[in-house]
Amino acid sequence: MITLDTIVGALGEQRLTVGGLFEWLRADGRLGPLVREALAAQLVKEEARRAGLSVPVEEVQAAADAFRRRQGLDAAADTQAWLAAQGLSLDDFEARVEDGLLAARLKQHLTGPQVEEHFSAHRAGLEQLRLSVVFAGRDDLARELASQVRDEGRDLGEVARAHGLSVVQQRLLLEDLGAPLASALTGASASELVGPVETPQGLALVVVEERRAAELDAATRQRIQDMLFARWMSARLGEATLAP
Repeated sequence: MITLDTIVGALGEQRLTVGGLFEWLRADGRLGPLVREALAAQLVKEEARRAGLSVPVEEVQAAADAFRRRQGLDAAADTQAWLAAQGLSLDDFEARVEDGLLAARLKQHLTGPQVEEHFSAHRAGLEQLRLSVVFAGRDDLARELASQVRDEGRDLGEVARAHGLSVVQQRLLLEDLGAPLASALTGASASELVGPVETPQGLALVVVEERRAAELDAATRQRIQDMLFARWMSARLGEATLAP
């Protein structure tokens, strides 16, 4: 039985107890996040139980085997050594795998019916963009670069490199951009130069190399479900009370 006096570590003559560890984590500001993480894990189990969700033993075993393959733990001895290094028993490991599968099942249960509605309401922000971005440190330089591209028909990368600036290539969704850039790029056509736009990283000049309409593919569906589940979890954990 683990008590506050249970020793969890030792170094020379020093002994660290469960109580001492808790006090150190509290004083260091790390206990609260760990408590919330533990509450989240308990919440997943309780909500899954209420919803009648479970994970078959065969699915847990298949996921555990897949994990071992990814980690290169082909032999039983390798698995035992890895478990020992992690301070886990085989039961602990399989319980961790089951918890992950259960969380995924609960996420699907809670958010699956909301995905298409969210996608329809936020389609514009889920548009896929391929951008070339240059950040200029000064307003006069940014405007000079923009003039050379717009008025002289030069390539943004060419004029940027001529001034010792690098071009950042990005693939992202419109909603991933900060408000100033997202607003400026809304409706911009392919190959059009946008900017300069003031951003936290500096004055940005952007060329939209490619625009792809939002599509509810597997990656976008997973992204929406992750976001909705995180929002649900945050709201529930907002109800939590922590001991001082």
